[in-house]
Amino acid sequence: MNHAQSGQETPPGTPPGRRHGGWIWFWLLLAALAGAAAGYWAASTAGEETAAARYRQLKSQFELVTAQNHHDYQALQGRLDTLQGQMLVEESTRKSLEAALQSTQAELGRARDQLAFFDRLLPPGPNGSVSIRALDFEPRGPTLLYKVLLMRNAPGTEPFAGRMQFVAKGSMGGKAVTLTLEPAAAPAAEEAATDVSDAEGAASEQTPLALQFEQFQRSEGMLDLPEGFEVASVTLNVLEGKTLRVSRTVNLPAGE
Repeated sequence: MNHAQSGQETPPGTPPGRRHGGWIWFWLLLAALAGAAAGYWAASTAGEETAAARYRQLKSQFELVTAQNHHDYQALQGRLDTLQGQMLVEESTRKSLEAALQSTQAELGRARDQLAFFDRLLPPGPNGSVSIRALDFEPRGPTLLYKVLLMRNAPGTEPFAGRMQFVAKGSMGGKAVTLTLEPAAAPAAEEAATDVSDAEGAASEQTPLALQFEQFQRSEGMLDLPEGFEVASVTLNVLEGKTLRVSRTVNLPAGE
């Protein structure tokens, strides 16, 4: 068979070994391409797994942060509710205090008006003089409760120092009697003294009827009544030493 009839013509003079070497290089190139493709696929698969793991990590962190933020929000909401409740209580307390203050101011205004009215009814004397602004008696069994308010027109150079004397008129055994009443041995009420300039006027510790104050003083106590003595009237004398500074008489209704 000549070369013209074969399936592939070999150039004249080509050695047979050279023809087989071309095929070897072809297969080597094909194997290299297949290896490169396999490496690319493996790298792509590894990258996808790494990306998936990173996604799962980020998702877990996001869920953790979201849960923490929700917890913080709930805590802040609870704190806000507590503060709003406290504000409501404080607002209610403030309104109550304002109402009480307004009521007190109104009462103080009425007291000032009454004091001015009494000042006009009982005009004080010269500076430093003593006046009896209020006097009341209430029989209590064998004793007589007294309440008295004394005032000076204006503070003098020194506090007023004196004493009270209670003289009662009435009847005993069908006869008219005048008696000087003494403090009860066990008084049911303690004397109270108030001094505007010095906050509290100090009553003498020697006797409950002693007086010492600068502007005004309230006194309260019990007086002994002799057995069988029916009181008709009681006179309060305010003495400075042996000098009578002021006097007032109160008549008691019959039967008291």
